[in-house]
Amino acid sequence: MFAADPSTGMAYAADPTTGVTYASDATGTIYAADPSTGTTFASDPTSGVMYAADALGGLYAADPSSGSSFAADPTTGVLYAADAAGGLYAADPTTGATYASDPTTGVLYAADAAGGLYAADPTTGAMYASDPTTGVLYAADAAGGLYAADPTTGATYASDPTTGVLYAADASGGMYAADPNTGTVYAADPTSGTLSAADAVGNFYSADPTTGLTFASDATSGVLYTSDASGAVYAADPNTGTICASDPTTGYIYSADPTGSVYGADPATGAVWQVA
Repeated sequence: MFAADPSTGMAYAADPTTGVTYASDATGTIYAADPSTGTTFASDPTSGVMYAADALGGLYAADPSSGSSFAADPTTGVLYAADAAGGLYAADPTTGATYASDPTTGVLYAADAAGGLYAADPTTGAMYASDPTTGVLYAADAAGGLYAADPTTGATYASDPTTGVLYAADASGGMYAADPNTGTVYAADPTSGTLSAADAVGNFYSADPTTGLTFASDATSGVLYTSDASGAVYAADPNTGTICASDPTTGYIYSADPTGSVYGADPATGAVWQVA
C-alpha cells in the first residue's frame, strides 16, 4: 500500500509481507515502523544520522559520517557510545559514573561523581586510581605490589607483595622501610646520609657513610655501642658507668669506671694492667 500527501510532501508505504510501514517527509527524512517488534526507525537527511527505538524504550543512533554509534538503556538509564576507532564509552546518570576503553592500548578508564579517576590495563594487569579529595594517586601491579603518591606532600609509598616490606619516601628525599615480618624499621636521612634501623625488641642502629661511624643500642642491657672508620669499637654501660674501647692497631681493650680508673687488656696475651 502506498499513499502521498502533496500538500505536506509526505509519502507512505506498507510492506504486506513484513508489515513494516515506511514514511518520508518533504525534507527527505525517512521513517519506518515494525509493528511486530515495536521498533521504529528514522534518518536525518541533513546530518545523515540514523535513529531507532525498540519496544522497551531503548534508543539508538548511528552517525555514518563519523562512524559513531549511540544507545540508551531504558531500564538503567545508562548511555553508551562507540567511535569509528573502536573506542567504547558509557555514562550512568544515576550514579554520575562514566566509563571508556582505549581500543589501541586496551586500557579501561572510569570516573565517579565525586571526581575519582580510575584506570586498568589488562595487558600489564596494572590498575590506577586518584582520590579527588586528597589528590593521592594509587597504583597496583599484576604481582600485587601497591603504590601511592601524595602530590601535596611529595610523599610516595610502596609495598612488596613477596616480602610484605613497606616502603616510603618524603619530599626531602628521606627513605623509609618497615618489615612487618621481623618488626624492623629503617630510615635514610637525605641530608646527612645517615642510615638508621630499629628492630622489634627496641634495639637501635645507625650508620654514617660520610664519617664511617656506626652506632647501636642494646634494648635489654641499655649498653650503647659505636665504631669509627679506623675500626675502633666503643661501648658505654649507663647502668655501671663503665666505658670501654678497643684499639684496632694493637688490639688492646681499654675500660674506664665511674671512679676514673682506667684499665687495659691484651686479648692476645691475657695481660691486664691499670693505666690510671
